[in-house]
Amino acid sequence: MTILFESGVPQREPADHRAFTGELFGRARETAELLRLLADPAVPGVLLHGLPGSGKTRLAFAVAEQYRAAGGAAGTPGPAELLMADQVEPDDYPALLARCAPRGAKLLATGRLSPVGAGVAYRVDPLAVPVDWSPTDLDAFCRTPAVQAFTAARRAWSPGFTVTSRNQQTVGRICVELRGLPGALVLAARVAALEGVGTVLAALGGAEGGRLVAAYAEPPGPPADRAPGRSPDRLPGREVKREAGRPPGRCGPLGADAARLMSCTPLFAGGFGPEALRAVSGIAPSAFPAALEALLDRQSLTLEDRPSGRLDGAAETRLYVPFGDLPEIRPAGGPLVVLTLRHARYYARLAAGAARRLAAGDQTTSLLALRVEEANLRLAVDTLTRHGFTVEALDLMEQLLAHARVVGLGPDWADRAAVPLGVTSPTDPADPTGITGITGGRARVRLALIRAEARLLDGDHELASALLDEAGAASSVPDRSRTTPDEPSTAARLLRLRGLTGCDRDPDRALAALTGAAALLRAADDEPAALRVELEAALVELRVGRTGRGAALAGRVLTAARRRGDVLLVGTALLHLGLIAAAGGDPSASRAHYVEGLAHLRPLGAVATLGALVGLVASPLRPAPARATDAARLLGSFHPGRAGIPGDPADPDLATARLLPGIRRRLAEDEFAHALATGAATALLDLLCSFSLALPLAEPDSAEAPPGRQLTSRQLEVSLLVADGLSNHQIARRLGISEWTVVNHLRETMRRLQCSSRVGVAGWVHRSGRRPGPARSVPRGPDDVTLDESVSR
Repeated sequence: MTILFESGVPQREPADHRAFTGELFGRARETAELLRLLADPAVPGVLLHGLPGSGKTRLAFAVAEQYRAAGGAAGTPGPAELLMADQVEPDDYPALLARCAPRGAKLLATGRLSPVGAGVAYRVDPLAVPVDWSPTDLDAFCRTPAVQAFTAARRAWSPGFTVTSRNQQTVGRICVELRGLPGALVLAARVAALEGVGTVLAALGGAEGGRLVAAYAEPPGPPADRAPGRSPDRLPGREVKREAGRPPGRCGPLGADAARLMSCTPLFAGGFGPEALRAVSGIAPSAFPAALEALLDRQSLTLEDRPSGRLDGAAETRLYVPFGDLPEIRPAGGPLVVLTLRHARYYARLAAGAARRLAAGDQTTSLLALRVEEANLRLAVDTLTRHGFTVEALDLMEQLLAHARVVGLGPDWADRAAVPLGVTSPTDPADPTGITGITGGRARVRLALIRAEARLLDGDHELASALLDEAGAASSVPDRSRTTPDEPSTAARLLRLRGLTGCDRDPDRALAALTGAAALLRAADDEPAALRVELEAALVELRVGRTGRGAALAGRVLTAARRRGDVLLVGTALLHLGLIAAAGGDPSASRAHYVEGLAHLRPLGAVATLGALVGLVASPLRPAPARATDAARLLGSFHPGRAGIPGDPADPDLATARLLPGIRRRLAEDEFAHALATGAATALLDLLCSFSLALPLAEPDSAEAPPGRQLTSRQLEVSLLVADGLSNHQIARRLGISEWTVVNHLRETMRRLQCSSRVGVAGWVHRSGRRPGPARSVPRGPDDVTLDESVSR
């Protein structure tokens, strides 16, 4: 315990003055409450307690300065004398209060633990972090207290630093993963300034900041002439001596069970649930509560009100290693491997259980468990692949991929997880698919399919097709270890992905592939997966103009989903029906389906709701030019109101932020920014009802009609605006696409119309009876025509 200063005595400069000085962010309420307590004659003192790194000392300094500055006016008594102490132990606090009492002084102290006895204990929580973010709301993001603190600390070393739309993702991730702890944010800012932000991001993979602390030296200590107890201005007898050998914040040596628990904490990433710690440590259930309480009492671990996953659902609390604390005992050698594999298999069981409960209808807690344990699930995949448990790793990857959209799992993890299996880089020109290094035909097929689906989620159809070709080649190669045929699920996955990637080239063949995949999944007794594939088949029916068949198929899926109690699938089917109704020329039915679908999805959370929406809008079954642009518009529209789903400050879900990087990669920067801004200015329901315009034009419900020369709706949009006299630049701004994209659409339109100029395109528009105009939208559904049909008119 150290006395920092007494009222009227110059305060000691902190060890790292650049990190300590400046404005106090997000503490207006706490400052006002503490000043009120100190002004109360019945309150002898206040002890600020809370998590390590939560900013107790900084807050105490600021409150003491304001208390001292609020001296009495002329003729009125000033405030009582104030003593301030830092890092007080509970046993020391009553003695300090007793020393203050004879002088009528107030005590303002800080410590990790709340005191026993007189005085007031005031908990200091971490700073508020952003629940979600988008470049369209950069100002609000920058006003978040955790972001303000990080920015101020960063500027202490880099005065020109500012938060922009380009670094927003990195800053937001740092603030969220460090849970708004000011001490951790200051250290992260220091490391980012001196060694680069990549060092910070790499360190965040550890036990919640532990590796960050270990990766960098502690800030330099105070000069010798400012060391505690040596200041000539300090009044004698103010230091309270600690018992010899009693370290701060500790209550004696660790017991064997507590030490074993603490030794397991480096195995986790991003915090962990109590059940996970017990399962990995192998401690008997009867001994676990006492061992955990010992660690919580000494704050070697902290228990916070954030959700964690369990084998049977989700818990409301989560354990963390406090900022600045590293485990005192680390397993090594053989025991480390055993514990690491135990960690991986626990989370593999968690994922398998969540998948089963999702299929059975218990979806809210299952989706939550998968989302909050994303870091540990990724770590489990890495562990299993690194130690050669290929089948277990592939099983876990397939389970995660099946629900990647609705739990916010990005597509790039599959490539990273595949590296330990012997794959090469997907950018290697000698092996663009990157899987020739893995042995075993069945494993190669499964890995190729996993990575192909991940690439499809990311919008990379070219690499997905190459991976599917590799999977097809691997499935035909004899494998002596293969004693049985490939499982129906693997064959169904290959058929489904063939259908998704081949729809643009041959929709009828794609429909046959999806129908066959659904049949195989039913044969494998996987009805939920079969129903999801049938929804995709409904979109193919729509692509070829058979809206009636598409609506009937989506309706059958909806009925089956309701019978099963599958809320997620019910909401998704209703979204599909909304798109089909809009394409069929029934906007009122379309809107009603969208409203009902969102009503079903909202209780599952913002991540699941937005995931289902993006899964429809960015589906590989929609025309390529519309996917990324419409997805960006959707993010822009969803974020301001988050579809009426409030964010929980205790559980930042980052629904929009998770998807931004992948969509951003698919668009030029100006195109991405314009699409986001366009979406932000449009109500979500209005935006959803407009997406049917991106469907290609075809003859409705006429399987026998000749296909004709068809324009996509985007090409028709461009044609209408050309006929209206707009330039390429104006068309690009109107549609939220790049000028180069407009040029490409015009070239393809002129090729299909067999004309050589913009005049020819405008002439076709007028001959077809489609009059341009600023208020006219692109016709939909039954009004859509093929080129042959329009010319004949």
